[in-house]
Order: sequence, then C-alpha cells, then structure tokens
Amino acid sequence: MAIVLENALLADIDPVRVEVGSLRLDAGRIVARGATVSYEGATEVVDCGGAVVLPGLVNGHTHVYSALACGMPQPPKSPTNFPQILEYVWWRLDRALDAESNEMSARIGALDAVHCGTTTLIDHHASPDHIAGSLDEIERGLAAIGVRGVLCYETTDRNGAKGRDDGIAENRRYLEHCWQKENHRFAGLVGAHAAFTLEEETLERLAELAKSFNTGVHVHVAEDPCDEEQCSSQHQVFLIDWLAGHGMLREESVFAHGTHLDAEAAERVRQSGAALAHCPRSNMNNAVGYAPVKAFGRAAMLGTDGIGSDMFAESQAAWWIACHEHAGLSPGDVLGMLAASARRASALLDIPLGKLDVNAAADVVITDYRPATPVTTDNLPGHFVFGLSARHVASVIADGRWVMRERVVKTCDEPHVRRDAARIAGRLWERMAKIT
Repeated sequence: MAIVLENALLADIDPVRVEVGSLRLDAGRIVARGATVSYEGATEVVDCGGAVVLPGLVNGHTHVYSALACGMPQPPKSPTNFPQILEYVWWRLDRALDAESNEMSARIGALDAVHCGTTTLIDHHASPDHIAGSLDEIERGLAAIGVRGVLCYETTDRNGAKGRDDGIAENRRYLEHCWQKENHRFAGLVGAHAAFTLEEETLERLAELAKSFNTGVHVHVAEDPCDEEQCSSQHQVFLIDWLAGHGMLREESVFAHGTHLDAEAAERVRQSGAALAHCPRSNMNNAVGYAPVKAFGRAAMLGTDGIGSDMFAESQAAWWIACHEHAGLSPGDVLGMLAASARRASALLDIPLGKLDVNAAADVVITDYRPATPVTTDNLPGHFVFGLSARHVASVIADGRWVMRERVVKTCDEPHVRRDAARIAGRLWERMAKIT
C-alpha cells in the first residue's frame, strides 16, 4: 500500500534536519523523499497542511507490565527507601501477573505509546510466577496494536534457582524465536534485573547467552546506591568492575538508569559502546537522584522506566531536571538522547529508525503542530522541548500501516480493549492483595 504524504514540515531527529517536502511510503519503508515525489500507483495522498511530521519515537527503556498499575491498591507498608519500593510495590505487581494480564498490559502500553507518537519500545519484562512464554504474550500485545518491540525477560536470583533458570530459559527461547523470524518488528536482548539481585554464576550465564546470540544485556545499573554498596560489600569491587569482569559491558547492551555512576564508570560504559537509558521522571518519582547524563555523552538514551511512553513529556522532564541540577545540557542534547534510543533500536531490529530517509522504516508521526514561529534545523530542539507535546500527535503510521488516524486507533476497537483491560486489571489487583 503506497502512501504519499505531501506539504509536510519534515523533522528528522538523527541527525536533526528540517525541510518542507513530501514522503512516499511503500512496503513498510520510506521509498522517496523530496520537494515532490511520484504519485503513480499511490493508494492515498495525504496533505499534511504544513504541519510537523516526525519519525516514530523510541522508548529506550520501559516496563509495559506496569501499564495496568495506574490506581492500583496502596502497598501494605509505606516504603521508605528504594529497595522497599521494589519489595512493597513492583515485586508484588510482577508476581501477580499471568498470561492475560501480560498480554493486556502490552496492548494498553502500546495504545498509550501510539497516542504519544512512540512506535518502538525497548522493554524489560518480569512476571516471576508466569515466566515461560511471557515474552510471546508481550509480543502479541504490542503486535496487535502495531508497534515494534525489543524484548527481554528480567532474570534475577531473588526468586531462587528455579526462577533464575526459568528466566534464562525464557530469554534463550525468545532469542531463538526472533532469530527464526527476523522481521524487523521484534528482537531480543538478554534481560537481567540489577547487580544487587544477581549472583556471579548468573551474570556469567547471562553474558554467555548474549555472546552466543551476538546481542546485549538489558540490565538496571546503579539506579540506587544499594547497587554499588552491595557490590562493594559482597564482592569487594566497584559495580562497573564487577559487571565488566563478567562480560556485561557489551556494545549491544542497554544499561538502565546509571543514576549513581561516577564520571569514570560512565566513561567505561560509554567506551564499551553500551547505551545508558536515562529515565528522569522515574528517578524523580523514586527519589533516587540525578544521573550524570553529561558524562554519558552519545551513549545517553531516553526511557520512561514504565511511566508510560510519552517521549515528549520525558524529554521535557529531562530538560527541567537538567536545568535544576545545573547539568549543562542543551535542548539539542535532549533531542540527542531520543536519537540515541532510535540508533540502539535500529541496530537491534536491523532497520533504520529515527529518520525520514529513503529506506528507513515507514514509522511516521503526523502532528497538527503548525507553529507561530519558524521551525528550522537549528531550532527544532527548542520546539521539541518547549512547543511539541503528545497532544499534537494526530496520526501514526508504523511499518507502512495506519495505526492511528486523526486520533482514532485503526488496529483495534480501543474502547472495547480498555473495557477488557479494566476487568483484567481488577483481577490482577485481587491477586496482588493476597501477596504479602
């Protein structure tokens, strides 16, 4: 199905570039770009009315299993630190997940992403009482809406040897599944929770699995001081030394948070080629501190850590907290984090994302943003931080298909899905209430 988008203000983010022009989309790719393109054989011609058109955005680190968490019951105890937030809140939620709530979480997470112009999710999943096949359930939920995903299962030792072995097995099974399909829509990483819940043998097995599939490890790193403290007390080495010594610093890896990495540790990660996913809203929500984003350089991606997939809001939060912390970032640096998320997903899915170039993925966001001031290559970052928002997302094309058009989702009956989600969330919360 060939679609022509004309009269568009084309705004690339990697590299930043703005120009008036047209796009032709066909067979899941952008096949032409220019002041004019061929209309021959086009199924549709869409006049964008001079509005900004963006490539689909990428969430560099998320947990779609949290999509049914909004409004969930209060924990039995009020957490006073980060380990207690995990124990009293998130580890109760993930233990209550089952097949239907896994898939529905992914559907709702994907719907919310689409409404915000996000078309690719780098996800980190956990459902320790329902591990086998859980990544297929997440994939089905995302695929039903039409977004792309890079998935993994969060391996941990906190649930004993069987939970660890089942987590590793699920990562292996899904990597084999993706290797057989190679459709540019889904790919796998090797998932791990965080160093303070992982034993040495487990790290070695995860690194070996990543090596055997030529992929990376997706792991939380230094989100809270407890990660470094536990590593130093139990293993008598710094966290990054411990991870490096067990083969985790791979070029394909995604390290989430990095909130308490010092400049030297951040440089080691950057030199390895691994990406660091900055999640400012989550870090503020959990009161764990501010990541040294400036030290991350081009390794810094942008993620939400499960607080939705609104990358406009996350970009603005990244800017506000950077200003508050006198971090020395520019709006261009913030847009660069979105570009880094797109580059990482591009490498893992083997298709260009974050671009409106010929041969790039036909993942396109049509906004109704017609600004009252000029938009240029130089000032696009300023428009992104101070002007654009999810409310401007009008239509979304992913893999060359209309996923949302004039704010109506085309891949499902959204009201019906949301009604089903409310019922499933109720059952999920009932199970949570029984977990102490």
